[in-house]
Amino acid sequence: MSPDGSFANSTRPRIVIFTLGRFEVVLDGTPLRFKGRAPIRALELLSALIAAGGRGVSVASLSDALWPEADGFDAYRAFTTTLHRLRRLLDCHDAVRLSAGRVSLDTQICTVDVWTFERALRGAADADAVDAVLDTYAGPFLADDPNPWVIAMRDRLEDLVTRKTGRVRSNLRLPPGVMKRREQASGVGA
Repeated sequence: MSPDGSFANSTRPRIVIFTLGRFEVVLDGTPLRFKGRAPIRALELLSALIAAGGRGVSVASLSDALWPEADGFDAYRAFTTTLHRLRRLLDCHDAVRLSAGRVSLDTQICTVDVWTFERALRGAADADAVDAVLDTYAGPFLADDPNPWVIAMRDRLEDLVTRKTGRVRSNLRLPPGVMKRREQASGVGA
């Protein structure tokens, strides 16, 4: 996949979602743009689903995250309406699947940069491989988004980087916040 979301072959996913350093949805090689107001709730549902791993996420947990003040029925109704809007936004009903109270992004249709980054980092076997993966890091997960599920995902990414790097190296380019947390934990720079 190229940085613009295009692919060289015809077996590419239809939808590419960039979440590291930016939030952008690319449909069939064309970035999604909005005339007028953006569908905020549909995009929040997408970001919450991605942050939760995108596979088998319970409707209840998504509803609680997005509509914490709503009672069960109202939250579920808001969820189903927002899911419909998200599917329409993505121009593909099958991109977001709902089955037995669980929601999943279809990975045959969608690719998400943060999942690709995580998979590559988990698979990195040595320091050079970790450095190579970190060189692809484009910035914090959903950079300016203050939602709790986004912050939790950023923390998980920082923890993964910390575990994979094992120690602080001056030439290692870490995601924002990792160096500061490491310094605080070790008492350096205080």
